[in-house]
Amino acid sequence: MGLTRRDFFIGAAVLPLSRSVFAQDKFPSHALSIIVPFPPGGSNDNIARLMAPQLYEALGQSVVVENRGGAGGAIGARAAARSNPDGYTMLFHSSTLIVQPSLVNDIGYKFRDFVPVSLLTEAPLVLEISPKLPVKNFAEFLKFARSKNNQIFYGSAGHGSTQHLFGELFNKLAGTHMTHVPFKGNGPATNALLGGEIQVMFDIVPVSKSLGESGKVRVLAVTSKARNPMLPGTPSISEAGIPEFVFTFWQGMSLPKGTPDPIVQVWLEASKSALMNKEVQGKLHAQGYQIISSSPSEFKERMDKEFNLWASVIAEAGIKI
Repeated sequence: MGLTRRDFFIGAAVLPLSRSVFAQDKFPSHALSIIVPFPPGGSNDNIARLMAPQLYEALGQSVVVENRGGAGGAIGARAAARSNPDGYTMLFHSSTLIVQPSLVNDIGYKFRDFVPVSLLTEAPLVLEISPKLPVKNFAEFLKFARSKNNQIFYGSAGHGSTQHLFGELFNKLAGTHMTHVPFKGNGPATNALLGGEIQVMFDIVPVSKSLGESGKVRVLAVTSKARNPMLPGTPSISEAGIPEFVFTFWQGMSLPKGTPDPIVQVWLEASKSALMNKEVQGKLHAQGYQIISSSPSEFKERMDKEFNLWASVIAEAGIKI
């Protein structure tokens, strides 16, 4: 049966509406937000802001970085977990995301409240010591630390910090009993090392490189499996004597649970595009980071594995905040 004049006008009226609906379904159609759960100026904030212009190019919409610091990253993580799962709010977090739930009771989120999008970067910490210690390399330090029981003091940026956890894991795997000394931030901990109040510290690559070259600390090893390009002459702890000690801290992107998979894929492709930018790569490498763009399933697997590891370390060491 042919179309009547009435059918034609009804179809003509519906057609623009249908196009409008499909246009609204296109993602993204307006500005996006990246929540960084730490104050401005930190590593997460720096990387997020470095990638934001490239994400804008890939997504075709403005990308606004929002700092929601506090409670070791928990405030921002809670805000992201409770946001609308429509893809317009992204959480840019670090390894802390899967550590905090084991450290703090009733933290207000679970790491499984998020859909993993991609790992982005990772970096090792550097084992550095006071040059006053009578050791020249990692093997000598390991022997010395084992002989001193709890008389060796290692510092961290605070109770439950990444440095604290790495130190406790080192004690466990190396058979040492170093005593933890928490400080209110990385700066005070570094000053304590330079002043001789503590003897050992795990620090980030750029700081360790600078202090090592000036002779203020002795750089012994990195925590990654391979050597870091910024410290090519420094062995990894794994190659130097403790094969199972291979750990880095990472940054990654996640969306609220319930976000549709097509939207996850849009963010995944945008992140890959941003990380392919030569300027982004150069600045990340200069800060000691390795780019490890991953699939959502690879990111989930790593989070599950590390959640179980750090939960065990935290429980054994009796760490609570």
